[in-house]
Amino acid sequence: MSAAGRRSGRGFPGTGDRKDGEAVMDTRYVATFRKVAALGGFTRAAEQLGYTQSTVSTQIQALEEEVGLPLFERSGRRVLLTSAGKRFLRYAEEMMALEERIRNMAGEEGKIHGELAIAAGESVTVYRLNGVLETYRRSFPGVSLSLRNSQCPIMIDWLRRGETDLVVLISQPVRLPDLEVVTLVEESMLFVAAAGTDEDLLERALAARRLDACLIVTEQGCSYRLFMEHFFRERGILPDKQMEFWSMEAIKRCVESGLGISFLPRMAVREELASGRMVALRCDAELERFVTQIAWRRNGWMSPAAKEFARICIDAAREWQ
Repeated sequence: MSAAGRRSGRGFPGTGDRKDGEAVMDTRYVATFRKVAALGGFTRAAEQLGYTQSTVSTQIQALEEEVGLPLFERSGRRVLLTSAGKRFLRYAEEMMALEERIRNMAGEEGKIHGELAIAAGESVTVYRLNGVLETYRRSFPGVSLSLRNSQCPIMIDWLRRGETDLVVLISQPVRLPDLEVVTLVEESMLFVAAAGTDEDLLERALAARRLDACLIVTEQGCSYRLFMEHFFRERGILPDKQMEFWSMEAIKRCVESGLGISFLPRMAVREELASGRMVALRCDAELERFVTQIAWRRNGWMSPAAKEFARICIDAAREWQ
């Protein structure tokens, strides 16, 4: 009898000990397997799950005994899926999705509960989702909602791997065959500088193909930064000075203090522009289109909790400007 067979607990299909040769597979172990596969390591998976590394190793070993095949192979510091592991990952996704549907049966009959994982950019969280989150929490108190921030490519990767249910982000329109994407609102983007800055600073820099002002940028991978780097490179300008910050508020304060210029959504600097603490720089060049959009997996099951969050976002966006 394998280690998994000796343990009782939440199982699928079936729970408890083996009976008459029936295999028992604990979905906690399957969830651990998915986390290891997503993060590429036992240590990182243990940290995120709140387990010890030995617990993760024991659970994976129990799964491998049940399956009868190795699921991972080590490559340096990373662990990689074997061919059997890749097949099992597909089954694991189906298993966990079905378990989630079972837990949400009450939600399908009108009472929404369960868990909902959202990923969103910092700008979206602060300037777009505050009212949405309040409305959702008030409407569905039985849902345990988690929210985390990162760059657009990372969040899309989380979504594809099933680590988050929905992603809300600002970027150029996302068009990917495996994702369903709904545009919520088109965002006005602009270059900004401190009060008193000549509003033609950028136009002169483009004409001279030289930018003396420091660029204040977001972190690597952020859609704003990717656009700025492409914008200047396309025009033959390699800015000499650059400062990087992860925080939108830090970027705004540095711009406001006259340390440089940045490229930000108007919604994030509306107050600073209205009070005269910042100015919008003139730019006759055509800027790429940026939108706030919400995305989910096209072929994945969407829980009632996720459907309601998407609905509230879409409804709220009708009032966004």
